[in-house]
Amino acid sequence: MAQFEPGQSGNPSGRPSGSKNRSTKLLESIEEDLPALLAVTKEKALQGDMTAMRLLFDRGLPVRKPVSPVFDIPELAMASTLTEQAQAVLSGVCRGFIPPDVGSQLIMAIGATAKVLETDEVVRRIIHLEQAALPSVDRRQEVLY
Repeated sequence: MAQFEPGQSGNPSGRPSGSKNRSTKLLESIEEDLPALLAVTKEKALQGDMTAMRLLFDRGLPVRKPVSPVFDIPELAMASTLTEQAQAVLSGVCRGFIPPDVGSQLIMAIGATAKVLETDEVVRRIIHLEQAALPSVDRRQEVLY
C-alpha cells in the first residue's frame, strides 16, 4: 500500500508563510558586513591571492557577451528567394561585411524559415486534398490544431 493516497499532499498545510531557507538566512546574516568583506577580498586580491582575485572577477564582473555590429547588405534586402538570401549572406561573409559566426546564424535562420514555409505548404496541400475528397466537410480545424 502506498504511503500517500494519489492526489493527496504529504504536507497539506504546506511550508509556513515567511519561512526562510539556509541560504537566505546566511545572506541576511552577512549583509551588514558585506562592504567590509568585499574590501578584505579586494585587498587580498591586490596582494596576489589568486582565489580572491577569481572570486572578485567571477562574481563581481558580469561575463561580457559579444555584440555584433550593425551591417547593411543591399543584396539581402533585394533577394526574393531564400536561396538568394542565403547567397547574399555568404557573399557578405566572404567580403568581410558579416562575421562568420553571425553569417552562420543567419543561414540557420533562413533554413528554419524554409522549414516553416515547407510545413505550411504541406498543410495547405493536405487541406486541399481533403476538401477535394470530402467537399462538404471542412477539416482545416482538425489539421491545423
